[in-house]
Amino acid sequence: MSVTVTETNKTTLLTADEEEFVVDEAIAMEFGTVKMYYEDNPDSCDEAIPLPNVTSKYLAKVIEYYKWHVEHRAKKAPKPVKIKFLQYEEEEDEEAKAFDEALLNTLDNEGMKQMIMAANYLDAKDLLEMLTQAVADRIKNKSVEYVRKFFGIENDYTPEEEAELRKQNEWAIEDLDPDDD
Repeated sequence: MSVTVTETNKTTLLTADEEEFVVDEAIAMEFGTVKMYYEDNPDSCDEAIPLPNVTSKYLAKVIEYYKWHVEHRAKKAPKPVKIKFLQYEEEEDEEAKAFDEALLNTLDNEGMKQMIMAANYLDAKDLLEMLTQAVADRIKNKSVEYVRKFFGIENDYTPEEEAELRKQNEWAIEDLDPDDD
C-alpha cells in the first residue's frame, strides 16, 4: 500500500517573540499583510515573513482558525443560493458557527484583545469581524466601569462630573447586566 503525499507551497511566519510558523500558502494568503509583503518583496519568497506585532501564542490561534476554515470550505460542496425578495440568503453553517464559538470560549478578555490586535495586524478580515462582534456581545449592557476596565480606559472625570452625567443619563444605566470578569 502506498501513500500519496500532496506537496503544497509553504510560507514561514516569524513572530515578535522569534518563533517560526511554517504554514500552507493557502492559509498564509488569508492574511492581507502576507499578500502585501509578497507584493512588496517578490524576491524574498524563501525568507520568513516578520510579524513584529504578533506573538506566537496568538498567531497559533489565528492559524488554527484559518486552517480549520480553509479545510472546511474545501470539503463543503457548494450549495444553491435561495432567492427571496431579490436578496440572496445563505444557509447557516452550524459546524463553522460551533467551531468559532468554541474558539471564542477559550479566550478571556485579555486574550480577546490580543487576538483582535493580531487579526488586525495580519489584516485577517473574517477573524477580525468575528472577534469584534464577540467583544460587542461581551460589553453589551455592561456598566461603564466594566467597559473602562475591559479596554483599559482611565476615568478622567471628577466624581462630581461623573455623578452629574449619570443623573442626566439615568436611562442609559438602568437594567444593566451584572459585571463579570
